[in-house]
Order: sequence, then structure tokens, then C-alpha cells
Amino acid sequence: MEQFSLTDIKKKNLSDVYHYIYQNPSCSKQEIATALSVSLPTVSQHLTTLEGLQLIEKCGRLSSSVGRRATAYQVISDAHIAIGIELLPDKANILAVNLYGKIIAKETLSIAFEPTGHYLSKLKDTVQSFLKMNHYKEETILGIGLGVQGLISPDGSEFTYGKILDCTGFSIRTFADAFSVPCRFIHDAECACNSELWENPDIKDATYISLSYHLGGAIIVDGQLLTGHTGKSGTFEHLTLVPDGIDCYCGHKGCAECYCSANSLLTYYDNLDDFFSHKAEGDPVCVSKWDEYLRHLAILINNLHMVLEHTVILGGHVTPYFTEEDLTLIKKYVSERSTFDDDTSYIIQGKCLGDTVGIGAALPFIKEFIDGIYLFRIV
Repeated sequence: MEQFSLTDIKKKNLSDVYHYIYQNPSCSKQEIATALSVSLPTVSQHLTTLEGLQLIEKCGRLSSSVGRRATAYQVISDAHIAIGIELLPDKANILAVNLYGKIIAKETLSIAFEPTGHYLSKLKDTVQSFLKMNHYKEETILGIGLGVQGLISPDGSEFTYGKILDCTGFSIRTFADAFSVPCRFIHDAECACNSELWENPDIKDATYISLSYHLGGAIIVDGQLLTGHTGKSGTFEHLTLVPDGIDCYCGHKGCAECYCSANSLLTYYDNLDDFFSHKAEGDPVCVSKWDEYLRHLAILINNLHMVLEHTVILGGHVTPYFTEEDLTLIKKYVSERSTFDDDTSYIIQGKCLGDTVGIGAALPFIKEFIDGIYLFRIV
């Protein structure tokens, strides 16, 4: 039988108190004690500890029709933060994210990506200025995640496959050496998936399709991201959709990337706003291109669902432009291709419609901190 020391019990109680306040802001000491089935003196002790660590604070008093009003407590949401950066070919979006996964500061750096130390040095200088401008002390920062278009080594230190940015083998070291906190590259599709899981904590098994400028994906099993032995699980972009079709950047032909990425819509337009503006005006080229896009996406969805009978979540830069009619069409096209039934309720639109990569690059550090409250030293 497993034995627990008094210190273990104290740590668990401290963790439970913090997590209860985190999930139930503006709660009272009595509410915490009742919910956790622990004594008021025990709760008081841990509240004092958490206040001393500057992790929680009093936030007024609760209303009451009789007696003294109880003191309310809440987590200090920016007691610690994480930095998420989305690296794109022509810019870098830098975000500060609080303990609830919300953006509290943002800056965009216009800079062309290049796999050089000079590029990382410029990025490092901008991040340091961003921290200084927003008065963020480095000891409050949990980590810095850089969301990138490419496959990354398990430790997040370098690109193992970076054809989009032509940076295979590129290391984060020049950047990371400037900070005393963990820094790591994270695949952009994984970042987007992190954001979606954060907003949909009840999802256990799902296939996430990132309809961004480059197509991406992720597989979620039992609430966890499935990366595979070498990090290639979920690279739906290189499934062959049209044999001997359009040339893909990977060197092969007919990949889903060529038909279901946002870039596949931009043959004649500079950005998605332009494309969808012309489509709304009835431009026949855009209308035809969009229908072709939805039909190819339906093939991809049906194929993936045949392999993994999961919820399919559609996210990425394209999904904010979806109308109800578009979603209905997608489900119709999938149903027409389905072998077994016409139930397409498993297809849902993601909840995260903005800055999903930057937020998702920061969230692993937030989650590690929240989950690791148990590890705080108690004396």
C-alpha cells in the first residue's frame, strides 16, 4: 500500500486549494473547505501560503444578508506569464499570455524569416524590448514558445524538417542563450491544437485540421496530442489527395497541402480578405474555386474519419470565413462520400479563431505550471 508523508498531504492540499480558486474565482474560505472536505484551519494555512507566494489575492467580500461578509479570493492571473511567438515568412507575432491563456500584450515585428543567427538575434532584441516595455520581470516568465512551420526535434531545439522556411537543422540556441527561461520551437499545427484543447477541455479524442496558409493537423487521443515516434503524426498535409496532381513543396505531387491550404485559394489574390470579398460579390472564379476547395476538404475529412473515428475539428486561418452554408456544404459533400452512414455531426468548427499559434506556443508552459503547483516547496 502506498504511503504518504505529512509533507505530501500538505502539498496535495495546497495544490487542491489553488486549483479550486483557479477554477472558481471569487470564492470564499468556507466554499473551498466544503468543496474539498478539509478543515477551515487547513484552508487558512494554504491561503496564507499562496498569498505569500503572490499566487492569489483577496478580491473583496461576498454579498450576504446575515452576518459578516466572507472574504473572496482569486488567482493573480499575471503572477506568471508565458510568451508565445508565431514565426511567419514575413513577420513575427509576439504575445504575452496569462495563467488563463488570455492575451495580455501583443506586438508584431516585420521581419523576413531567415535561418541565421542574425535573425534570432533581432528577434531576441525585440522580445527583450517587449518584456521591458510591458514591465514583465524575467522571473515571472514561465517560458517562451516559438510556433513555426516545420517539424521539430522532441526537445524543441531544432527543425528536423523545415522545407517551407528552408531551415532544416536550424537551432534555437542563439535565441535561447539570451534567456534564463525555457525556450523551444513548437510545430504551428501543434500550437493551434493546444489552443483548441485549452478552449475545449472536454475533448478526449479528435482529429484537428489546421486550415492555415499551409495545411497542418494533429491527432488527439485521450486528451493528449499524439506526436508519434519522430513527431510526424498528424502531417495530413502530405497525404496524397490527387494522384499526380499539383506539385507540392515537399517534392511530391497531389498532396492535400496543394488543395486544402489557404494558399491554394490565393492564385489570383494577395490574402484571404481579398479572396472572400470577391467571392461575396459573386466573382465566378472565386465561387468555383471555393466549391472546389470544399469538395477537396470533404475528401480529406472523410478519409481521416475512416481511419480514426474521432470528432473532426476545423481550425486555422480559413475557418473564420466559414458561413453556416459552407459548413452545411462540407457536411453534405462528406456525407456523399461516406461508406457507412450520413451522420456528419462529428465535424465541428474550432472555437479558437485568432492568434491560435501564438497562444498555443505559450500554453504548454502555462499548463506545466498549473499542473505543477503540487511541486511547490512547503516548509
